[in-house]
Amino acid sequence: MSTSNQTTDLSTSNFAAIFDAASREYKSLTKQDLATHPLAAAIEGYNTPDSILNLFRKQASAFDKFRKGDDKLMEYLTPIVNILFTFSETGVGLVSLHSVQYVIML
Repeated sequence: MSTSNQTTDLSTSNFAAIFDAASREYKSLTKQDLATHPLAAAIEGYNTPDSILNLFRKQASAFDKFRKGDDKLMEYLTPIVNILFTFSETGVGLVSLHSVQYVIML
């Protein structure tokens, strides 16, 4: 075996050991196994860097839409919560701080 092949084998072995250790650490911290993650299964079907990067772009876009959806939800909730707290502070109606907290928890 040539020196080049030995170096490549050693590098591959080192990478595999580092990756396995990182995967075990990730699983111990998150309780999620990277090998069974849905994104790992999706990546298996791709065979070029560009196709994998496109998958990541789609995931990022979906996350961005989800995150911006949260902004819309907050736009709707902010005036409702402000009104409920105003009623609670002024004693108008039967709204109390407890009922506002209950509504928020729903």
